[in-house]
Amino acid sequence: MNQMHPSIKTEHYLWVEPSRCIGCFSCEVACKMEHELPAGPRPIRVIQVGPLEHGDELTMKYQPTACLHCNSPACVEACPTGAMQKREDGLVFPDTDLCIGCQHCAIACPFGIPQLHPGTGKITKCDGCVDRVDIGLSPACVLACPTGALSFLTPIMKAQRARERFAKEIRHSGAVR
Repeated sequence: MNQMHPSIKTEHYLWVEPSRCIGCFSCEVACKMEHELPAGPRPIRVIQVGPLEHGDELTMKYQPTACLHCNSPACVEACPTGAMQKREDGLVFPDTDLCIGCQHCAIACPFGIPQLHPGTGKITKCDGCVDRVDIGLSPACVLACPTGALSFLTPIMKAQRARERFAKEIRHSGAVR
């Protein structure tokens, strides 16, 4: 469990390493099971890119995508009932008791993340697995990923991963010898 001083704000980030994603969709399945979602809504989506020509070969890439839990979320601003909320730790989530299913949040989100749940008529989206986070666990999608393409990070860990990714890209580009 996260033992922090109450006045310290912790933010959470879902870090994606697309080069490690093999397109198994385990993250999507784990999310649907965790949130008991029917066919249709996909709070985390694996997008297939390709096949692409790479020299004489065809390659396939995959890009897991989920809510970015924006600093100033348009979905929260657009919600007329206050159902779409942002926690102090940065996670954005819908309060289904307040949601009227108007979809203003879905229209406002530039990434198309909020989706209407066909069974309830209310909005669903990646909430960072707030219930799991509150007891010190990682989101279901992170735990289900067999290749480590998904990680749940603090700001310090995110900065370190970004530096590592940047250094790796420089090495691969041949800029550093």
